[in-house]
Amino acid sequence: MMSKSEIVVIDSQHEHVLFTLEEVCERCGTHTQMIVEMVEYGIVEPIEQPLLDDWYFNSQALVRLQRAQRLMNGLKLNLSGVALSLELLDEIDGLQQHIAVLRRQLP
Repeated sequence: MMSKSEIVVIDSQHEHVLFTLEEVCERCGTHTQMIVEMVEYGIVEPIEQPLLDDWYFNSQALVRLQRAQRLMNGLKLNLSGVALSLELLDEIDGLQQHIAVLRRQLP
């Protein structure tokens, strides 16, 4: 099991790797119920979800789950706070990317 402070870096060649629910739990050091609750709060979405046993997550979802756990552990946020924080962080990332594009267009 990974330590809680360990950060997983996913490179582009492994972008399409899928993880089962059990693998995600092992890599995040958490229980299935916590992942289910994070899905319910919209923090992360499984790729396939006909049954709980068939849930698969991509590498970006794994990184997002680990980021969510760091927010919960480091800032003592509940799942609502984590969901809102991640939404705002995503918006900031998008705005920063937009700024970078605009700066490249300047003479």
